[in-house]
Amino acid sequence: MKRRAILFRELLERVLPVSRLPAGDQLQLRRALESGDARQIESIGLETLDRLTHLGHLRLIEEVLHGDEKLRRYRDLATGNTVAVRLSVPEDDEGIVKVPLPIRDWKGSTSLDQIRTLINLYDKLLTRDAPVLRGPTEVLRHIMVTARQILECERVSFWTPSLPTEDRMALLTELVSEPYDEPLARDWVIGQRYLVMIPDLPAQIDTRTGTLQVAFQSLAMIPVGTKDLTVSGALSAWSSKPHHFNENRQGLLSLLSEVATDLLHRGQILEDLVFVDAGTRVYNRAYFNLQLENEIARAKRDGTSLALAIADLDDFKAVNGRYGYEAGNSVLSAVAQVLKTGLRPFDSVARWGGEEFGLILSAPVSPEDATAVCERLRRSTELSRVGVTGLSGETVSLHVSVSVGGAMYPQDGTTSHALWRAANAALLHAKRTGKNRVVFASGIPEESIGASES
Repeated sequence: MKRRAILFRELLERVLPVSRLPAGDQLQLRRALESGDARQIESIGLETLDRLTHLGHLRLIEEVLHGDEKLRRYRDLATGNTVAVRLSVPEDDEGIVKVPLPIRDWKGSTSLDQIRTLINLYDKLLTRDAPVLRGPTEVLRHIMVTARQILECERVSFWTPSLPTEDRMALLTELVSEPYDEPLARDWVIGQRYLVMIPDLPAQIDTRTGTLQVAFQSLAMIPVGTKDLTVSGALSAWSSKPHHFNENRQGLLSLLSEVATDLLHRGQILEDLVFVDAGTRVYNRAYFNLQLENEIARAKRDGTSLALAIADLDDFKAVNGRYGYEAGNSVLSAVAQVLKTGLRPFDSVARWGGEEFGLILSAPVSPEDATAVCERLRRSTELSRVGVTGLSGETVSLHVSVSVGGAMYPQDGTTSHALWRAANAALLHAKRTGKNRVVFASGIPEESIGASES
């Protein structure tokens, strides 16, 4: 059949199977046609294509980006006829280009080396003893390094809206920076999952000197991750060249968004399998040991302090003896969630063993703040009630409490072993002096230290 260009009016009146639409949709379509407004007819035409595709009457068989145009090709599943629609991808009034992701059937001239570099991320991050075992921040770090390499740009940054500003900075200190335009990043990149580009960035004025700054002349932003992941947000690529993110790099950006999101999903699944305690759904001892070493190394590098604490359930053996081990497991799980939700987002809680939980309060944290966090956790546990089923089938609401012992790096120790020994001594003192209290190593009377070590 010979190809023929037609207007949206003819598409709606003669080509598309609009009679298969629900009555309400057909009414809106007729009103748009009666208005004679070309823009309104085009808008209802695009909606009709999407609606017919959703209902299963049409199938989107191809979507290709050519410069500032997107070609979509649909097939009528009843007749076999094909309809192609050309859509412009214009800049808005502020010079911003928005392209829906993913870009399918992209045909670029990218070198195999660029694609290979991107795919090799899987080998780097998802093999045994890979950096994924050090958490999602390491995955993101590798993604950003790779992005800068394959996009040939000068800078790559990341922004996440899921945490307060101070928590974001503590979680991803050297990775996170504020976006060029927060509403644009939040609503379009993360919310709508669009590739957003500013081909020609306006010059910035230095408020101190009044001079123009033109360090970067083009910007592209893509979504990375999803809301259910620990790390998700908008990744920004900056170039000193205007119109740097051409059709070829747009395809790479689309692929990068998909690969990065997939890696973060897979990484979180692996982390759950390897490092999460099945009974309490908090981290396990293996993760705790690794994370503590990482945090000590970071605190040493930055010259800051961190805190290690041990939270131990009071009189837990009595719960097992009176109500059974299943009830004891319910208590452990409930306390674990109290501790997990009560910590700051960048801190860690892990089940160390038995009824003990290890807590890492990440650097920088002062002794006063560390004590306040632990006291809040102790109080939250004390106020909680745990419903358990006893050995005879009765339902009981239990009151539980924890004793907490803590130690500060570097004041109480500069190695993981020294910190654990100091925190354990503080915990023993808390148990011996009444339970349900918080004691840090610096608060143990000298005459009690020898007793704790004996």
